[in-house]
Amino acid sequence: MKNIKYYLIDIFNDYKSKYPELKIWLSDNAVSQSWGIGVLPAYSLEPYNCELLGYKTGRMLKKKDCSPAKHRHRYFMDINNNIIGEIRYTKFSNFKKEWLVYRNFYFRQDNEIIGLIFGAALESKDDANLNHVILVKLDGAIITDSYFYSDDNRFSARRYLYKDNVITNIEERLWLGTYIEHYYNIETEPTLKITENTPKGLIQIYPSN
Repeated sequence: MKNIKYYLIDIFNDYKSKYPELKIWLSDNAVSQSWGIGVLPAYSLEPYNCELLGYKTGRMLKKKDCSPAKHRHRYFMDINNNIIGEIRYTKFSNFKKEWLVYRNFYFRQDNEIIGLIFGAALESKDDANLNHVILVKLDGAIITDSYFYSDDNRFSARRYLYKDNVITNIEERLWLGTYIEHYYNIETEPTLKITENTPKGLIQIYPSN
């Protein structure tokens, strides 16, 4: 596990000052786009990431062409229709006459995806800070594990357990000064329900009570 953390630290250090280059890379490699809407994103590298926090994820819009607006997300796809970038529009600055945005960039290589999650900056500016890095491990098209490293040295790992290609459980380990473990149960029928196994019994995580 330490090796993976050091790998993420290396990625973080490699890309933390490359925000302008990443914007150019996305412009050069994106061939199509789609839009989402919601307080939280419609897309996440980590399955059920929003729901594990007790929140509803955003949703993708059917129409391809939209204008920036609060809580809209713009997704960029490569030639294989994989999402390789995202812009989240949060607030329009009347003084600066442009949007405050969050940008994410996604790289696919071999059996993994790397996500670079940057903080807020005005859309035309190149001064965003890299907040955290996500690494997702793949077995074919199935996500088996994800890892998270942040600029304040937080590190976490999730393992996704499947039955008939559907996630049924998530094992989470966090190093936040102290070591913490969480074990989640995922039910998708008739609607999504997530519970956590605790010493005091099951606690419902999503939908939140």
